[in-house]
Amino acid sequence: MPNWQPNWNNVRWNHFVAEQAIRALEDAANLVDDSLSERRRVAYVATAIWRGRHRQTFDGHFKEIELRSCSLATQLRQKADEIRRQDVAAYEEQRRRERERQRWFAEKHEEDRRGAMG
Repeated sequence: MPNWQPNWNNVRWNHFVAEQAIRALEDAANLVDDSLSERRRVAYVATAIWRGRHRQTFDGHFKEIELRSCSLATQLRQKADEIRRQDVAAYEEQRRRERERQRWFAEKHEEDRRGAMG
């Protein structure tokens, strides 16, 4: 028997649920972007001839909304990318474990063969 042991446990990760989460996060980011684009369009029309103190206040608030929206969309995409990286890592780790198990069985088989020969 080989003098080492592979990890016999499978990686616990649900690739289907990870993909659903990635899609949901990307869809949410796209919705934020689309919503901001629509808000910009409406604000442009609404403020075309608007002047004065209230317009300046509006512009300040709108700039904050733009910054928050862009930040939120970025965060959502970053989280989707993080889950995507974890999904790939889980897949690669499972493959690594399977290769180690195959190696262990091959070594055991070779040891058994040598033992039977002599």
